[in-house]
Amino acid sequence: MFDYKIVENKLHQAINIVKPQLSDTQIEFLVSDIQAGEWNLALETLCDILIEEEISIDLKGYELLQEVGNILNMERETWEMLKVQVTP
Repeated sequence: MFDYKIVENKLHQAINIVKPQLSDTQIEFLVSDIQAGEWNLALETLCDILIEEEISIDLKGYELLQEVGNILNMERETWEMLKVQVTP
């Protein structure tokens, strides 16, 4: 069993990094998924938004997504498609 607080913390940190490029609605959806304990859904949704809207993410943000995905034992494809959007 993992510590869900760590997962929630990392998800919130990742959202905060890209927050300026997200709409209020997107942020509300993500935060409500996290509060509902739907961490996998929150991570998938965040990655989908970043990919579809071609939003750059810094290495720290990418690593946070990767860490959450690994803790949740999710498919690597969920976040690996973002690699091309990582900025130094």
